[in-house]
Amino acid sequence: MSLSLFTVKKIIGMALMPIPLSLIIMLFALLLISARPKIARGLLIIAIACLGLTSFDPVANRLIAPLENIYPIFDIKQPVDVVVVLGSAHQHYPNDPAVMQLGRSAIYRLEEGLRILKANPDAQLFVSGYEGHAKIMHDAAIELGVASNKIVMFPKPKDTEQEADDMAPKLKGKRVALVSEASHLRRAQGFFTKAGISVIPAPAFRLSDTRSEWRIGASENYKSQRAFYEYLGLAWQWLKTKKAE
Repeated sequence: MSLSLFTVKKIIGMALMPIPLSLIIMLFALLLISARPKIARGLLIIAIACLGLTSFDPVANRLIAPLENIYPIFDIKQPVDVVVVLGSAHQHYPNDPAVMQLGRSAIYRLEEGLRILKANPDAQLFVSGYEGHAKIMHDAAIELGVASNKIVMFPKPKDTEQEADDMAPKLKGKRVALVSEASHLRRAQGFFTKAGISVIPAPAFRLSDTRSEWRIGASENYKSQRAFYEYLGLAWQWLKTKKAE
């Protein structure tokens, strides 16, 4: 994938998230308010509803829960040869320990990966991530007690599809635990299957809750954002598969 296509995909994806999408609809409403007041009012209602509903906990939970409840927590009695921890995000603070630079999702992913690795002492740990993230994950794993010779880094992939393609040659014929956020695993497993690798999904954490509170807030909107992102990703994955057929 070229840099330009990667950038365009990210921009479009960002624009279709709940908050940016609501703001874009509001902007169109303001542009039309003089020439098409009825349409403008309708757009404003849609934007407010979109922002409000996606920030409402019961709605946010219903959006993301179907993605997160597909796979059970990894059973460490299952033997594996490789634990793959997919890349996430980190903050750039070079003087801080690597663990402290990891974002929330990355910490959960790495912790789950190390839990599985502890039960499989002969297994390898694969870590990935663009823009230095793989190195941060590598260093964080060492800080948490993993021997450096057990870790393999994949610093070049920019997304999950590239991670699967880059790792595939080293995973042929091996038992693989695939660690990521619960909401991301369905799409991630699809990419590894397409690359010819059978994996055992290992959800690192869930955002949804079995209890919904009647509240509106930023954390609830983030649940909706993750759901939007994964549904869009699954749709794009499906379209690419159909095109390839």
